[in-house]
Amino acid sequence: MMEFPITELMDDQACYDFLLGVLQPKGLRCPEGHTVARGQAPHMSDRAPLVDYRCRTCGKVFNLFTGTLWGGTHYSCRQVVLMVRGFAQGVPTLHLAKEVKVDYETLLNRRHSWQAQALKKKSVGG
Repeated sequence: MMEFPITELMDDQACYDFLLGVLQPKGLRCPEGHTVARGQAPHMSDRAPLVDYRCRTCGKVFNLFTGTLWGGTHYSCRQVVLMVRGFAQGVPTLHLAKEVKVDYETLLNRRHSWQAQALKKKSVGG
């Protein structure tokens, strides 16, 4: 199977926007449920567009991935989109790890967590 350097071909902002709609459908909120104040500047922006905010109500720092399977990850939005796409399409983990340039074992663990979460939602939903 041919490997493509696909992470370099995707727009990070578009991936962030896509993930925001999927992971935080009610909008970005702190772990306590407080919304980001309109016009609030990020607390840290060294990984833009994935930025950290400090809640003005409770002081907790959070980002797009907080409270999700991807919480605490160092991956870019591009990498996360590609990983989830690969999981959903059944791409072998070793191939996906090489293509997205991530550690195989870490990706395998993420895949298992993602699958367990998907199965849990499926059993709850019907």
